[in-house]
Amino acid sequence: MTDSNKTDESAPIDPPTQIVSPPSGGDAPSIDWLDLSSPGLINEYPYDFGRYQILEELGKGGMGVVYKGLQKDLDRLVSIKVILSNRLLVWKNVLRFRSEAKAAASVRHANIVGVYEAGKVLGQHFIAMEYIEGESLAKRNHRCPLNEEEAVRVVARVARAIAHLHLKNIVHLDLKPSNILMDKKDQPFVTDFGLARGLGGRGIGEDTEAIQGTPCYMAPEQARGDETEIGPLCDVYGLGAILYELLTGAPPFKNDDPFETLVKVIEAEPTPLRKVAPNVSKTIEKICLRCLEKKPEKRYSSASDLADDLDCFLAGDVVESTASSLLDQVKCWVRRKPALASHLILMGFFLSIEMIWFHVFKIRTAAYHDPLVLIFVLWGLTSVVCEWFHRKPRLARPTRFVWAASDVLFLTAVVANAGGITGHLLILLPISLVASGLWFRRSIVWMATGISLFSYVVLVLHASFFRPDVEIFLDHHFIVLAVLFSLGFLVSLMVRRIELLLSYGRRSGPLMHQEG
Repeated sequence: MTDSNKTDESAPIDPPTQIVSPPSGGDAPSIDWLDLSSPGLINEYPYDFGRYQILEELGKGGMGVVYKGLQKDLDRLVSIKVILSNRLLVWKNVLRFRSEAKAAASVRHANIVGVYEAGKVLGQHFIAMEYIEGESLAKRNHRCPLNEEEAVRVVARVARAIAHLHLKNIVHLDLKPSNILMDKKDQPFVTDFGLARGLGGRGIGEDTEAIQGTPCYMAPEQARGDETEIGPLCDVYGLGAILYELLTGAPPFKNDDPFETLVKVIEAEPTPLRKVAPNVSKTIEKICLRCLEKKPEKRYSSASDLADDLDCFLAGDVVESTASSLLDQVKCWVRRKPALASHLILMGFFLSIEMIWFHVFKIRTAAYHDPLVLIFVLWGLTSVVCEWFHRKPRLARPTRFVWAASDVLFLTAVVANAGGITGHLLILLPISLVASGLWFRRSIVWMATGISLFSYVVLVLHASFFRPDVEIFLDHHFIVLAVLFSLGFLVSLMVRRIELLLSYGRRSGPLMHQEG
């Protein structure tokens, strides 16, 4: 193919793919530009585009626009994808676009959209693909949700296609319902290889310093940008995320802020399917959650193994590979509810020590022991209630403030019971300030700081009026108050810096996008 003002009229390539080689030195050539991705450029259809006619726009994604077209010389319908571009097009995006064509053209499978040709017309890069009459799996499931059997059958066929892709040493890395097309017979077809790469290598023109993909479908290692672990098991995670959404109506993790979604993908556990959709079978829930394991080695070892278990379920056979140990279940619960788990674990630790001192070594009095146990019990119950309210979207924000405030107040009660300003547990007050920073909200940090300062003043006043045995040194207490205020200020400053970094990332992360 050549770069000129004339339409490329070379013979069609079917099924092999013609790929234009990148220019030597990596610089984009001088070309006359035709930008089909600009809104409103095509005023009427059909629109002549080389040997094709563009008939209508089918959709727009993160990297290109897809049109329905007609290949005139063979009189067949095709899908034509053109790169989102302008005259200032970055050449690495062109390389990524061509990498997509190469990846898709190197495989032939009944459930993978085939590529006929790739090239450019008047400088406009395009890929001509097999036309699938239908809609995306995302639209299909939104219009008419699939039942469990239908969802499992679709994912099983997609898993077979992905297994074939892996045999060709290619990983997809952007599996999601909008990248799976459904024909009129509800047969799935995998498409959009914009992030695909070879095993043990990197995609052509790939920017490895950027997080690439859709956050709510990324595997944790992909969200971390861990190049050493990105591979076929990322696709296994993606298949599990698709199955989760088909059965529950939403992906495992989704937030209006993509960076908060990434944090959940890396740290949190998905809500068990049967809590969201009670009609889902236990076997499918276990299969799905196994795909969504944080550690790649705990997932299915291949997409083929996943497909085998799904087919086994469809056939009514027993699926034996879904069993999980009690320890694994506990770990999942801790990751799913980290705030509540950390509270209960710490309370359990302190209560266990207190029980040993009181019942075994007999070195605690009932006057000290009983109030302390009551405080921890009330604190634990409050944490459980707060966690329940925090799961409600409308109540999540105020619940964070209530939870953080209750933590400081209960800690103050523990300190007061353990000797007040002379007790060894006074160190818990500054620790509560540091813990408030884990909410990543400066307003919560300053609220916790204010309550801590107030609580310490109350402890000092209590000692001065009711503890004649305690000598009050005002300079010491002013130093403690200054330390608490300084610690709150520093934690707030760190949270502010994190907010600035996230704000910068939102503006400069073009390769990471939310699912529309």
